[in-house]
Amino acid sequence: EKGTHVVMFALEGKREKIEDAKTASALLAPLAESIQADEKKKFKTLRFGGKSFNLEAAKVLAGLLPELEGVSTLDLSDIIAGQETEEARKVLKELSVAAQNMDLTELHLNANALGSNGIQACEEILKGNKNLKGLFFNDCGLESKAGELISKFVLSNGKPSKIEKFHIFNNCLTSAGAITLCPLISNSPELKNIRISTTRVSSEGGLAIAKALCSCRKLVDVDLSDNSFGEEAGEILKDKVFTGQEKLERLNLSGVGIGEKHCLGIIDNLTKQKIDLEIFGFGDSDISVDGTDTLKTFFSQCTKLKSINLEGNDLESEGASAILKALAESKNPVEDVNLLNNSIKSTAVPSIIQFIKAKKETLKLLNLNANFISAKGVELITSTLKGLGKEDCLDTMSDNDDEEEDGDEALDGLTEELAKLSVAK
Repeated sequence: EKGTHVVMFALEGKREKIEDAKTASALLAPLAESIQADEKKKFKTLRFGGKSFNLEAAKVLAGLLPELEGVSTLDLSDIIAGQETEEARKVLKELSVAAQNMDLTELHLNANALGSNGIQACEEILKGNKNLKGLFFNDCGLESKAGELISKFVLSNGKPSKIEKFHIFNNCLTSAGAITLCPLISNSPELKNIRISTTRVSSEGGLAIAKALCSCRKLVDVDLSDNSFGEEAGEILKDKVFTGQEKLERLNLSGVGIGEKHCLGIIDNLTKQKIDLEIFGFGDSDISVDGTDTLKTFFSQCTKLKSINLEGNDLESEGASAILKALAESKNPVEDVNLLNNSIKSTAVPSIIQFIKAKKETLKLLNLNANFISAKGVELITSTLKGLGKEDCLDTMSDNDDEEEDGDEALDGLTEELAKLSVAK
């Protein structure tokens, strides 16, 4: 119907620089045509990623944006690649001014070498769109000053903010930047989806983020992985943040540096509150075989688990066996399990095979690399997968020490016993 939302506009084709108005006009012709045909509401989502605009080309786009109506999502990811710093800043400023009154609900600025100067250039778009619910700054070269500017610009629209999704993955925020982001986090009670991972945040910043998250009681998807939050932050995450989060579905705290005690405490909270996760990330969390019962209990009560990351812990064969058995007997539609680097030996192979056979319908990826599973054990695993038509499920075993023969005696006769293993239906 004329004038209504119909399709998404996205630039396709190879990555390239757009360096003149003529080329830009040709690429953007569908937008101009919709305006001329009085179909200004035709596009709900605009994506320009993969094309790098210089200032001349950006002015063509800037001339069109204010004429469009009803656009909810604007994706400017990777739009200044290869441009000189000053040219890139001018491009961002041009587009920011043009889009400041579009009433966007979602803005993507991923994969732009923004830095704080780039965020400053985006002042108008962040201040002008007062109903923003989703903000994405992944892989943008952001440092500590950027956090302060993001908080300042978004909160200039009033407190509390309307933000529901906030991603700032793979940036060099450090603790200083994390601390200056906290006013935005603590003033975003509707926040459901947050990703502050691989941002070099240490204990001071981790503590600040943990405290800020106490105000967010509607969390669904949380990724704080690959930071160094520390034990004090872990205490708050355990006692205040991850309690009563009834809507939580995806949680990744891998390598967040809060220690085994707090990780297990969080998992225990999830069990007591009957939280049914889809994604479970506790890799590199110092979890030892002593934490097996906590993991088993949680996995046994879940029914929706698809992805489980426990790499880089110290579960050993005993812990891995118990966990895989619990998963095999559960109703979870498990798609991938990562047990890389857990000191697992061949004594765990019977449980590994029981798990594979139980989840043969859903299993897509099994990572057992960097362990101590013997050549005989690896052969039994691979032959089982091959027999099920799932040989592509096993990740590389290039770093597995298959010369370790401890547990091989338990594999003698296992081929005959496999058919007798009891598998949950």
